[in-house]
Amino acid sequence: MEGLQEKYEKVYKESIANDEIVGLFLGGSCGKSQDFVTRHSDIDVYVILSDDASEELEAKLKALESDGFEIRVYRLSYFREYAKWGSEKEWDRYNFAHNKAVIDKTGEIQVLMDEKGTLPTEVKKLVAAEALDSYFNQVYRSAKYMRDGKELAAYLDATESMPLLLTALYALEGRLRPYNKYFEWELRNYPLKLLPWPVDEFIEDYKHILQTGDFDVQSKLFKATKKLFLEEGFTSQIEEWNNYYFVED
Repeated sequence: MEGLQEKYEKVYKESIANDEIVGLFLGGSCGKSQDFVTRHSDIDVYVILSDDASEELEAKLKALESDGFEIRVYRLSYFREYAKWGSEKEWDRYNFAHNKAVIDKTGEIQVLMDEKGTLPTEVKKLVAAEALDSYFNQVYRSAKYMRDGKELAAYLDATESMPLLLTALYALEGRLRPYNKYFEWELRNYPLKLLPWPVDEFIEDYKHILQTGDFDVQSKLFKATKKLFLEEGFTSQIEEWNNYYFVED
């Protein structure tokens, strides 16, 4: 039985030799870093065809798909539109972050990957503001429930607040919140320039809140976050929370 690596080599050689194939890259863990590759890892391959490539070639490539070997075959014009912000495939954008084309015959493939792997400039402030508002809401609820002795409710809202905080922090820099698998790897290898804490400290605080809901640590992160976003011009979004318990302190 043909192994996954042998299948990939077959696709790679075909992509080099065939002028109808203009691009090739790996998705998933293999596309990000060898740090995540194990003997259990699948291989996800993206093959980009010219718009006038034959249907026979497309069918031939797709026929290689099997358990553990996923192959996505896209025409170049389709790939240009794939995972655009606001589309149903928007969720897949982080797949392209920190990913490099293996073959790029036109010079366009890498440009498109880089664009898809970030937030569009025109939406980054909106995404940051919406995530910040939702984060404030969860912290407010957690603080209020803690005050009222509802410890489980306070804990649950604390845990729900953390992905929202991460989304806001990444969006502030025009970046996408990483999938959970890449949480620590991303922070260490591609640090947030505006992160108000040392990376190690933030990772430990983040995990500690998820494990315990510790309100003192929540408060520490919240106050530094509020200060950062005020400095970055989100005054109106923050002022909307005036008169809310804890949040306006």
